[in-house]
Amino acid sequence: MKRVIRWRCVATALVAAFAVAGTTSAQTAPQVQPSLYQVGREVNLVGTVSSVVENSKTGPLGTHVMVQAASGLVDVHIGSAKYLTLNKLNLKSGDSVRIIGENFTVGADTVFFARIVQDGTTAVAVRSTKGMPLWKNGKRLAVSAKSNSNANREGAL
Repeated sequence: MKRVIRWRCVATALVAAFAVAGTTSAQTAPQVQPSLYQVGREVNLVGTVSSVVENSKTGPLGTHVMVQAASGLVDVHIGSAKYLTLNKLNLKSGDSVRIIGENFTVGADTVFFARIVQDGTTAVAVRSTKGMPLWKNGKRLAVSAKSNSNANREGAL
Protein backbone atom coordinates (compact mmCIF):
# COMPACT_ATOMS: atom_id res chain seq x y z
CA MET A 1 0.00 0.00 0.00
CA LYS A 2 2.80 2.42 0.88
CA ARG A 3 4.48 1.58 -2.42
CA VAL A 4 1.34 2.50 -4.41
CA ILE A 5 1.01 5.80 -2.55
CA ARG A 6 4.67 6.59 -3.16
CA TRP A 7 4.32 5.92 -6.92
CA ARG A 8 1.21 8.10 -7.10
CA CYS A 9 3.06 10.94 -5.37
CA VAL A 10 5.98 10.62 -7.78
CA ALA A 11 3.64 10.49 -10.79
CA THR A 12 1.70 13.52 -9.54
CA ALA A 13 4.93 15.47 -8.99
CA LEU A 14 6.14 14.65 -12.53
CA VAL A 15 2.83 15.69 -14.09
CA ALA A 16 2.91 18.95 -12.11
CA ALA A 17 6.52 19.63 -13.17
CA PHE A 18 5.72 19.07 -16.85
CA ALA A 19 2.60 21.24 -16.58
CA VAL A 20 4.60 24.10 -15.04
CA ALA A 21 7.34 23.73 -17.66
CA GLY A 22 4.73 23.77 -20.44
CA THR A 23 3.03 26.92 -19.18
CA THR A 24 6.36 28.67 -18.61
CA SER A 25 7.56 28.04 -22.14
CA ALA A 26 4.20 29.08 -23.55
CA GLN A 27 4.48 32.45 -21.83
CA THR A 28 7.94 33.33 -23.14
CA ALA A 29 8.77 34.43 -26.65
CA PRO A 30 10.42 31.78 -28.78
CA GLN A 31 14.19 32.02 -28.65
CA VAL A 32 16.14 31.61 -31.86
CA GLN A 33 19.10 29.33 -31.34
CA PRO A 34 22.15 31.17 -32.70
CA SER A 35 24.31 29.20 -35.06
CA LEU A 36 27.55 27.98 -33.55
CA TYR A 37 30.90 29.45 -34.43
CA GLN A 38 32.54 27.55 -37.29
CA VAL A 39 36.12 28.03 -38.43
CA GLY A 40 35.05 27.15 -41.98
CA ARG A 41 32.94 30.34 -42.13
CA GLU A 42 35.71 32.64 -40.88
CA VAL A 43 36.79 35.62 -42.91
CA ASN A 44 39.74 37.99 -42.77
CA LEU A 45 38.79 41.56 -42.01
CA VAL A 46 41.47 44.10 -42.88
CA GLY A 47 41.00 47.76 -42.14
CA THR A 48 41.63 50.75 -39.91
CA VAL A 49 40.29 51.20 -36.39
CA SER A 50 37.95 54.19 -36.32
CA SER A 51 36.91 53.91 -32.67
CA VAL A 52 37.27 51.71 -29.59
CA VAL A 53 34.50 51.24 -26.99
CA GLU A 54 35.85 49.36 -23.97
CA ASN A 55 32.54 48.73 -22.16
CA SER A 56 29.84 48.61 -24.78
CA LYS A 57 26.29 48.97 -23.48
CA THR A 58 24.93 47.06 -26.47
CA GLY A 59 25.29 43.33 -26.92
CA PRO A 60 27.43 41.48 -26.79
CA LEU A 61 28.93 43.20 -23.77
CA GLY A 62 32.65 43.90 -23.74
CA THR A 63 35.06 45.76 -25.95
CA HIS A 64 33.98 46.67 -29.48
CA VAL A 65 36.08 48.30 -32.18
CA MET A 66 34.65 49.94 -35.25
CA VAL A 67 36.82 48.98 -38.24
CA GLN A 68 36.70 50.83 -41.54
CA ALA A 69 37.15 48.06 -44.10
CA ALA A 70 36.76 47.98 -47.87
CA SER A 71 33.18 46.75 -47.39
CA GLY A 72 32.29 49.61 -45.01
CA LEU A 73 32.23 50.19 -41.25
CA VAL A 74 32.21 46.94 -39.25
CA ASP A 75 31.32 46.52 -35.55
CA VAL A 76 33.84 44.01 -34.14
CA HIS A 77 33.41 42.38 -30.72
CA ILE A 78 36.87 41.61 -29.35
CA GLY A 79 36.03 40.68 -25.77
CA SER A 80 37.64 42.02 -22.64
CA ALA A 81 39.82 45.14 -22.62
CA LYS A 82 41.66 43.74 -19.59
CA TYR A 83 42.50 40.53 -21.46
CA LEU A 84 43.82 42.50 -24.44
CA THR A 85 45.95 44.71 -22.17
CA LEU A 86 47.37 41.64 -20.39
CA ASN A 87 48.37 40.33 -23.80
CA LYS A 88 49.98 43.65 -24.83
CA LEU A 89 47.40 44.60 -27.45
CA ASN A 90 46.33 48.23 -27.11
CA LEU A 91 44.15 49.24 -30.04
CA LYS A 92 43.52 52.90 -30.83
CA SER A 93 41.99 54.94 -33.63
CA GLY A 94 44.10 54.88 -36.78
CA ASP A 95 45.65 51.42 -36.16
CA SER A 96 45.74 49.10 -39.16
CA VAL A 97 44.37 45.74 -38.07
CA ARG A 98 43.73 42.29 -39.39
CA ILE A 99 40.98 40.37 -37.65
CA ILE A 100 39.94 36.79 -38.24
CA GLY A 101 36.39 35.96 -37.21
CA GLU A 102 32.79 35.49 -38.21
CA ASN A 103 29.68 37.66 -38.60
CA PHE A 104 26.71 37.00 -36.31
CA THR A 105 23.32 38.66 -36.05
CA VAL A 106 22.63 40.07 -32.58
CA GLY A 107 19.11 41.44 -32.43
CA ALA A 108 18.76 43.74 -35.42
CA ASP A 109 22.52 44.30 -35.77
CA THR A 110 25.35 42.35 -37.34
CA VAL A 111 28.45 41.99 -35.18
CA PHE A 112 31.77 40.52 -36.28
CA PHE A 113 33.02 38.13 -33.55
CA ALA A 114 36.81 38.24 -33.58
CA ARG A 115 38.80 35.07 -32.94
CA ILE A 116 42.27 36.51 -33.64
CA VAL A 117 43.15 40.20 -33.56
CA GLN A 118 46.41 41.39 -35.14
CA ASP A 119 47.83 44.89 -34.80
CA GLY A 120 51.23 45.18 -36.48
CA THR A 121 53.24 42.13 -35.42
CA THR A 122 51.18 41.46 -32.27
CA ALA A 123 48.39 38.92 -32.63
CA VAL A 124 46.10 37.80 -29.82
CA ALA A 125 43.61 34.94 -29.89
CA VAL A 126 40.43 36.08 -28.13
CA ARG A 127 38.30 33.02 -28.89
CA SER A 128 38.95 29.33 -29.34
CA THR A 129 38.35 27.62 -32.69
CA LYS A 130 34.89 26.75 -31.32
CA GLY A 131 34.18 30.43 -30.60
CA MET A 132 34.52 30.18 -26.82
CA PRO A 133 35.90 33.31 -25.14
CA LEU A 134 39.47 33.01 -23.87
CA TRP A 135 39.36 36.16 -21.76
CA LYS A 136 37.59 34.56 -18.80
CA ASN A 137 40.95 33.01 -17.90
CA GLY A 138 42.92 35.96 -19.25
CA LYS A 139 45.36 36.26 -16.36
CA ARG A 140 46.27 32.58 -16.44
CA LEU A 141 46.61 32.59 -20.23
CA ALA A 142 48.76 35.71 -20.23
CA VAL A 143 51.10 34.24 -17.63
CA SER A 144 51.44 30.94 -19.49
CA ALA A 145 52.08 32.77 -22.76
CA LYS A 146 54.94 34.68 -21.12
CA SER A 147 56.47 31.46 -19.86
CA ASN A 148 56.35 29.83 -23.30
CA SER A 149 57.66 32.42 -25.72
CA ASN A 150 56.57 35.55 -27.48
CA ALA A 151 56.12 33.50 -30.65
CA ASN A 152 52.62 32.56 -29.44
CA ARG A 153 51.49 36.19 -29.56
CA GLU A 154 53.75 37.95 -32.00
CA GLY A 155 54.41 37.58 -35.67
CA ALA A 156 52.41 37.89 -38.84
CA LEU A 157 49.47 35.57 -39.30
